[in-house]
Parts: sequence; structure tokens; C-alpha cells
Amino acid sequence: MKRIVFQKIFGNAKKFISFSLVLTSLVFVSAENFRVRKLIPIELKQLDQKITVESGINDALFVTLPEDVTYVCGIELTFKIPEIIATWQDSVAYMLYDSLAPSPNQTELNYYGERVHLATFPGKLSLTVHVPITKDFSIKDNPYSVRIPLYQNFEKGIFLRFMMVMKGVPESLENSILEVTAKPVLKNQGALNLGLVLPQSDSQEAGEKTYSVFIDDKPVQKSEFKNKILSTGEHHLSVVSDSYRNELRTFRIEQAKTTNLSVALRGIEPLLKLSCPKDTKVFLDTNQIATSTDPIVVSQGEHTIKFILGDYEIVKTLSAENGRTYSVNLNVDASISEED
Repeated sequence: MKRIVFQKIFGNAKKFISFSLVLTSLVFVSAENFRVRKLIPIELKQLDQKITVESGINDALFVTLPEDVTYVCGIELTFKIPEIIATWQDSVAYMLYDSLAPSPNQTELNYYGERVHLATFPGKLSLTVHVPITKDFSIKDNPYSVRIPLYQNFEKGIFLRFMMVMKGVPESLENSILEVTAKPVLKNQGALNLGLVLPQSDSQEAGEKTYSVFIDDKPVQKSEFKNKILSTGEHHLSVVSDSYRNELRTFRIEQAKTTNLSVALRGIEPLLKLSCPKDTKVFLDTNQIATSTDPIVVSQGEHTIKFILGDYEIVKTLSAENGRTYSVNLNVDASISEED
């Protein structure tokens, strides 16, 4: 009985030692020749795209990113692990390579490249691996995923290879299939397209009047008005000028999207808003003016406003200052009361 137990323990120890030697040799080798059974391409052309493929133990994946990676900070790979691989924990490794020759394609099976990462599949049925391509990777470390070191040469694609690293495993394990889902990881950023509309009267002399633009209290140059990259969330815009009225706006930036914001600049001349009943005649400094819901530009200084409605006449005086808007409301009302 003791001999049987010893043989089992010795057999398992022998497998573990063999596995450890294989894994150790893989870790210390950085550049190598290798052959894959099949190359499976994954082309992520859209920022919101998610692609799922099936891969064998000796296959490789080649993940290419969208042409515009302005908002891409990495790739998320989710593995659905067969039960037999999870049972034989650390029996299968996944490896990332760089500087491959020749360039990966489906007709080529033999490669030479530099291995930049190696790890084995743990004893669970799923695993999420994050491959950062920028230092500002948006997903923080957590217990439910693995984050590998920064993968810098991503322009040509990310090459991932699977390999058996434990001897003495069942044949069914060698024939098992991994389900892999790949998708881009987006930065917590978006863009702002800012348009400032000058008053029509200033179109010819815009260079003579100046203004300053601030976003979240930081100055913004005119060259930054298009595709200004900002963090997602709420932001504050202010336009400050001695030639135009100060303008304040609040806007939101959405992830990987462009927000368009147009601000019409207004002159600092005083503005007058009038509100009066229909058929009222209005005179500004003895000149009759048409009533409108739009503000009227007036000069700085003293003005008289006269309303005539039927037999009623009301005159008001206005002292207008630059940068101010004034509202004048004429209300005609009647009251009803009950007498004893």
C-alpha cells in the first residue's frame, strides 16, 4: 500500500518537475523560432466592435486595431476555458510576441519573434486579459482580470500564441478548443469642436477685436478649437473679451465621441428688450421703432422710451451702459372687485 502511494506521489512530482522545467525554459527565452498550426485573424475595424473566434492549443491569433486609434488604449481578450484545461491548471500557456518575421498572415506558419509576455491558464473557466497599448490605460487593476505590461509596437497588430507546457496530459486536453473574444478598450476621452460666431458687423474687422477662451479655467488657443481632446464628463467654457460680452457654457464630453459647440459672440453695446400689448406705438428718443422679440441695440447713455396705447401715454427714462441688457415691460391690466 505504501509503495502504491509513493508511486503516485512520485509520478505527480515528476510531472510537476517536468512542467516546471518547460515553463522555466520558456520564461528565459525571449527570441525564438516557432511554428503554429493555424493563424486566426481578428480585425477590429470599429471602436465598438467585438469579435469571437475559436482557437486550438497550438494556434495563434493576430489582432489588428482600427486605423484611427485616437481613443483606443488597449485590447481586452476574454477566454472561455474548457473544463479539462481548468482541471489541468497551468498546463496551457498563452504568449505574446513582437518583432515577428515574416509579417503574420494565414498562409505562413513558421515565425521568428521576440516573446514579450508568457502566462498559463488558471484553474477556472474564464479569464480576461488586458493588453495596454498606451500608458493611460483606462481600466484599473482588479481581481477579475490580468493586465500584461505595455505592448508598444501595436501598429502591425498583436500576436498571441497558445502552447502546451505540461507533459503527461490527456489527449482530449490537447484537442480542446478555446473561445476567445476580443474588443478595443477605449480611453475615457472624447473631442470638442468649438465654433465661435462673430457678429456680422465684425466679420471684416475680426482681427481688431480680441477674446480669450478658457475650458475648465485653462486657456485654449484658436488652433485647438477643432478636435480638442478632453476627459469624459462635464466641462465649463468661458469666453472673456473687452470687445464682446463674456459668454459661459456648460457641455458634456462622451467617450470616443465628438461634441460640437457653437457660441455666438455679442457686442458690448447695450441691448433693449421690449414687451408690450399689440397695437402699442413705441418711440425711442422721438423715433418710432417696430416692436420685436429680438433685443434692440442702443447707444450708451441716456434714452427716453415712450409707449402710446389708445389714449394712454407712458414715458420711461433709461441710462444704458455697455455690456448690459435692459427689459422694459408695458402691462395693461384691469381689476374686478365686488362692492356691498
